[in-house]
Amino acid sequence: MDPRDIETLAQLAERLGQLRGNRSYRALSKAATGLPVHDGRQSALPSSTISDLLNGKSAPSRDTVIIYLTVCGLDTVEAQRPWLDAYKRVAQQHQRRPPTTLRVRDARPRILGVHAAIQATEQPSYREAGDELPVYVPRDLDAELRTRITAASQQGGFVLLTGGSSVGKTRALFEAIKTVVPDWWLLHPADADTIGQFAAAPTARTVVWLDELQRYLDHSTGLPGAAVRELIGAGVEMVATLWPGEYAIRTAPPAVGQPDPHANDRELLGLAELVAVPEEFSAEERRRAEQLVADRRIRIALNTPDAGFTQVMAAGPQLVQHWEQAPAEHCFGKAVVTAARDARRVGARAPVTCEFLAAAAPSYLTPNQRATAPADWLNQALTYATKSLHGAAAALSAVDAGMGIGQIAGYQVADYLHQHALRVRRTTRLPDTVWQALVEHHHPDDVDRLTVSAHSRGRHQEVEALYRRSIHNGDPKDLGPLVELLVDQGRVDEAITFLRTHANSGDTQAAYRSAELLAKHGRVDEAIILLRTHADNGDLEAAYRLAELLAEHGRTDELAQRADNGDTFAVGRLSGLLAKQGRVDEAIAVLRTHANSGDVYDVLRLSNLLTKQGCVDEALTFLRTHADNGHAEAASQLAVVLAKQGRTDELAQRADNGDPNAAYQLAVLLADQGRIDDAAALLRTHADIGDTQAAYGLAKLLADHGRVDELTAEMVAGNQGAAAALRAMRRKHQHGLRYQARS
Repeated sequence: MDPRDIETLAQLAERLGQLRGNRSYRALSKAATGLPVHDGRQSALPSSTISDLLNGKSAPSRDTVIIYLTVCGLDTVEAQRPWLDAYKRVAQQHQRRPPTTLRVRDARPRILGVHAAIQATEQPSYREAGDELPVYVPRDLDAELRTRITAASQQGGFVLLTGGSSVGKTRALFEAIKTVVPDWWLLHPADADTIGQFAAAPTARTVVWLDELQRYLDHSTGLPGAAVRELIGAGVEMVATLWPGEYAIRTAPPAVGQPDPHANDRELLGLAELVAVPEEFSAEERRRAEQLVADRRIRIALNTPDAGFTQVMAAGPQLVQHWEQAPAEHCFGKAVVTAARDARRVGARAPVTCEFLAAAAPSYLTPNQRATAPADWLNQALTYATKSLHGAAAALSAVDAGMGIGQIAGYQVADYLHQHALRVRRTTRLPDTVWQALVEHHHPDDVDRLTVSAHSRGRHQEVEALYRRSIHNGDPKDLGPLVELLVDQGRVDEAITFLRTHANSGDTQAAYRSAELLAKHGRVDEAIILLRTHADNGDLEAAYRLAELLAEHGRTDELAQRADNGDTFAVGRLSGLLAKQGRVDEAIAVLRTHANSGDVYDVLRLSNLLTKQGCVDEALTFLRTHADNGHAEAASQLAVVLAKQGRTDELAQRADNGDPNAAYQLAVLLADQGRIDDAAALLRTHADIGDTQAAYGLAKLLADHGRVDELTAEMVAGNQGAAAALRAMRRKHQHGLRYQARS
């Protein structure tokens, strides 16, 4: 039969039903289990899936259609192709649309971050004015890029283009997805939180567009690598662009003994398929461009010497000239651009405000220029700095404070100018007044970058000022770094006083850190008094730290007093301290007193101490008593001790009586003895009566021993652990394939 006229889900279901013939559901399911592993997964076709498929309840997955076609006798690529084409038409109609998405074919490149192009004349023709972009000049990298996007569209993936500003990476990426996946949904997330929300309920056949990837990585919550893996595993395609310098910084391993701020970024970028975009057009690319010179903008770019084609199209060289060769009467404009560029160079990525520019720009003017500046010098400067060059770009772009507010939040430096500044002003020192302006007028999101930059330049005064301002504005996370800075400078008393001020305002973390500093610098009694005050007011963290401190300094009397008053932390530390001093009988006596009152931690501590002293039978008797009285932790610990002692008979008896801990530990013992079938049978029995631990243990056992058929059957039966194990095996298989391809 011919599937080429299928357009609806009902038609697809009807035609697939005809294809089934007189085969029963059971026969189809059985035939599916005999198929070879498909794409790293065992083929399965439960009866419920067949029913949904033939009743047209919802669009099936592509894999389900392939398996169904195969068991119906269409087992070649040629035979399946027209059916899969029909499935694709139907699936596109019934695909759930994620919020805030649109079809790739309907996306506007300028909204996605593609640079505006220069105008050929001051008064562009109607055609030029109406065209957002010039004709695309095919790039040498197109074939590789589109191949990677095609592969990612088939099994999920992450494709990353690296290249400098205005080299054409965003345009090439847009043209690639428009060509390869025009009917997919496109999600252009506002921030990393949006990506996290989508990862919680991903939709397949969706492109996540992450132009300027560093914006998402620098978000307050970052972009977790786990979320990206989930999206890839769900069949989502992620595409992104990133500057080479950003990539190098984020993938470089940390120095030995130093913090690792980019650990997550390094993991995330390791998932990406890289495509590098050259700075210049090749001879072949220029030849292709010559064939498109009917667009006068292309002719201008080809005829401009000493500059790259894509950079000219984005007015990059004109931006540099506008700044470096500003006429004398526009010295104020040049100064505000320089101030904005230097601010971004040292870590200010948020738009710089007028207040910052007014305070910083005079540092780049001569005394005479400052003395003769007109009253409206800043307005003149901003008019010059924001002038559109050839209709494509401006040195500074105004950023609004919100739709309808009618106010400017600040000004953003053009990326091309920023990259130019990184080269020509890399070693240029910022004037003191500019640093002071950054301290007073920075955006809160830039604090971390500015402090790192100031610290690396030896500007400890500015680091301290940035931390103090951040804390004053209500951000407690900078309290610790400020204290560390003060301590490193030998200002310990000042650090303690600062911490106590915040502790008195209710900041418990400040109290803990203050006590830590006091103890570290020999003021143990003061630290104990401080922690005791908080502990006696019900602060459990303070009680824990107090017990640790008392034990560290051998204060057994106060530990005993607090233990008698019901402080469980004191009981644990007192028993540990007594045992360490060789007073094991006293330690056991202390624990037995409190364990008999039912304290969970003391029960476990006493059993551990008895076991270490060789009193295994006494420990087991003690644990049995509490376990049989419904003490869950004691039951768990009892199973562990029995397993370590190899007491399989008692484990089996307790397992038969419904103890899930005993069943699990017994299964582990059986597996260690090579009795895999016995272990699996035991776990399956307990999993069938709702024991979650046994269900996950069974899934792990089957996965560890490569028993994919049984694992698939468990998944069909509803074992979530089996489903997770199969997904993990699939990801591992796909990672291995990608690794082999790279090798």
